[in-house]
Amino acid sequence: MLPPGTMISSNQGVLITGGQFHQYNNYHSQTSLGNKAPIDILTEAVAPNALHNSGATFDKPKCHPRTRVKIREIIMRWILLGRDGDDQAGKQFMWLNGAAGCGKSAIAQSTIESCIGQRLLLASFFFNRSDATRNHAGSFVATLAYQLYCAFPETEVQTEILSTIKKDPLVFKKTLQEQFTSLIIQPLRAHLSKDRSAQLPVPFLIVIDGLDECTDHTAQKAVLTCLAESLRHSSISIPIFVASRPEHDIKMSFSSKSLKDIHTCLSLDLQGTNDANSDVRLYLYDRFAEIKDDFDTRTTGRKLDQDWPGDKVIESLVWKASGQFIYAATVIRYVESTRHRPDHRLDIVLNLRPVHGDHPFAELDSLYAMILKSALDIERVLDVLSLCFINDGPICCSIIEKLLSYDEGEVETLFCDMGALVQFELDNYLEEFPLYLRFLHASLRDYLLDAARSKEFHINREYKTIEHVTHALRYFASCGSSSFDLSSTAGSPMYLLRAFRYWMGQDHNSQNTISLELRQAILSFPLKEFLEPHSTSSNTYQRLLQFFVTPFLELLEAMVINNPTSSYIQDYQLGILRSCLLLQIQRYFDDDRLALVLVLFYHLGSHHCVPVLQIPQLIYWHPTPFYLVLHFHKVDVLSLSYIWPDLRVTGTGCSLGDRDDIYYRFVRQMLRDSGLTAQALGPVMHERAALACFGELVKAVPLPLSSSENTIVVATVPDDAEDDTYPNLRFNSLNRAQWEYACSSEFGFDDKELYFLSLGYLIFLLPRCGRSDALVAACEEWKTRLVNQSDHPFPVRRRLLCEEIDSYLARGSPVLDV
Repeated sequence: MLPPGTMISSNQGVLITGGQFHQYNNYHSQTSLGNKAPIDILTEAVAPNALHNSGATFDKPKCHPRTRVKIREIIMRWILLGRDGDDQAGKQFMWLNGAAGCGKSAIAQSTIESCIGQRLLLASFFFNRSDATRNHAGSFVATLAYQLYCAFPETEVQTEILSTIKKDPLVFKKTLQEQFTSLIIQPLRAHLSKDRSAQLPVPFLIVIDGLDECTDHTAQKAVLTCLAESLRHSSISIPIFVASRPEHDIKMSFSSKSLKDIHTCLSLDLQGTNDANSDVRLYLYDRFAEIKDDFDTRTTGRKLDQDWPGDKVIESLVWKASGQFIYAATVIRYVESTRHRPDHRLDIVLNLRPVHGDHPFAELDSLYAMILKSALDIERVLDVLSLCFINDGPICCSIIEKLLSYDEGEVETLFCDMGALVQFELDNYLEEFPLYLRFLHASLRDYLLDAARSKEFHINREYKTIEHVTHALRYFASCGSSSFDLSSTAGSPMYLLRAFRYWMGQDHNSQNTISLELRQAILSFPLKEFLEPHSTSSNTYQRLLQFFVTPFLELLEAMVINNPTSSYIQDYQLGILRSCLLLQIQRYFDDDRLALVLVLFYHLGSHHCVPVLQIPQLIYWHPTPFYLVLHFHKVDVLSLSYIWPDLRVTGTGCSLGDRDDIYYRFVRQMLRDSGLTAQALGPVMHERAALACFGELVKAVPLPLSSSENTIVVATVPDDAEDDTYPNLRFNSLNRAQWEYACSSEFGFDDKELYFLSLGYLIFLLPRCGRSDALVAACEEWKTRLVNQSDHPFPVRRRLLCEEIDSYLARGSPVLDV
């Protein structure tokens, strides 16, 4: 540091200290440069590694054959014809942006090779964060100028460039705009003004890749601004192609006044997902075929299976890639190792074999870590990410902010530097157009949940699940239930509670699982106030039972298992829920078909005539026939006509008593304990249920059997058979000892199955019915029908029903066996 009072006059080379004058010569800054030839000054200022044909990289990324075809066609149309993807008049800049690893550099490299093939003159600069020679803009213009110099040998271009450097050896220390104007624009203008034949539609092309890899964000903006301002005052049309991640500063630059109207944007993240997935799929199929052929040729041992790795594995990898080539390329590079069997390496990728040695996703993990380190507040970023991962469904940014007690708009600010991993999107299907956070890499979730991979960025899913369930309960408690719309974006955190079962499983032995904060949130939750405003809307109430009440019951159960002293909280909330549901149960006493639902629900699985019904592949598993569900689903407010277990966990039938149907266990127990048992299971309710079942039986009568079928059925059924032989009906002694019936079609029951079940319901109900004129009339009518249906299936059930009808008509009072 110079002493106080020191002044420098750079023009005169004079140093003034105190009252003394010293004259000096800046030998190193002037004389040494002055002794160098301009071409030497130029070449020394170049970053060779930034060239598209640099020898520093042996395996340059480029598009796999037959992939990215549409994108590359759009780019080449813009370069050659001056038109963008919509065939509109092109702008001077094209900005190709996309997530980390989506293949931007490969597209840029392939574009350059296509242009060279068509003899187009160009210059390029490939930024790279990890290369100190090209992670800054200091050598940017010099590198472009050198390529311009080489592209126009023995022309005014070379003369102008060397003349400029000779006149001002420090030209590369000037602003980027001054450099670009004097070393690119002016040489080209001088050449084109003298040589009219050289005035081609595309006199020169500039390609800039990885601008986001420039570590100085200010320099990123300066590069774009200098190019825009230099070209604005020039008559030369130089197309400039820029490829980068959609990071905040670059987005802001392209939105600025100087660039807004002169650029066209091409986002790989907004291109058709199907197109990207198709490209990744094609790449994987081709590369795995090459790996298989190479391995089978060189190995003397066991060959790979003919169809290795198989369509299922390919589709799994395509999904994990999320349209981003870096994931697929990382997998291929790991699997193709010549020191290992490819199938063993692929098993490691698929978590079917433990990792020994190098990790398959080390390169991808390094990329994720580098991007996450750019976050200004990583703790809050991870909070948001964990919330989105745990919630079993999309959740908009405004709700995230309410759940986490953030300021409005804070989520966008937190992720402004993470455009390489996430993207903000508006949901145009909803009236309020909420903003959502979209993840561009499906594999990011695997990375963050694996402590060995993500290290300091690891998300502890057990801890975060409990934390976010606590947030969800507090959020719903503060929503104001009278105006709460479950189907709107405000209801999306409902999935957090349902996700509790998937994330926590059945292991609640950890002493830290159910936190004090969560227990307090459960105890203070206003359950009655939350449910009652929706009691008049069957559809909304059913959704609340499915997405809130059921996981809330599981949460209560898990809390008591984890900490038995919390049973008083469970008792308190169950008492409130019981009072709410008992009010709804009254509806089932006022309608015959709802009475049928209630009675069958209570007896479900206890008798071979009232089996649990299983419909493969559907979300719903129905205790009453499918056609009954269609009738009842809007008025069956307690959803007793269908049960939904977790197919992803069980994959099998529902059994009342399993963890999957905790709500239904609660309702059945409530019926037994509430004092309504006599009314619910009494003769009057069974009578109403039987009347409804007779009415539904009309719809279930199938076509008569053919003569051959009838002969076979009648001949093989003994007179004392207790039931028709039907392979779909079985007693499951291992699954809570219940009767089950498996529907033969994933779309519901056919007429024959409905007939079989309806006959069984009536056989079960009639002995338990009270006597009424309406039921007597129905029995007399159906006895005649059954006798006349000798050519219909299930002779045993028809005979048994005729016997029950005779017994009912003969007796004066019901015989109860509940």
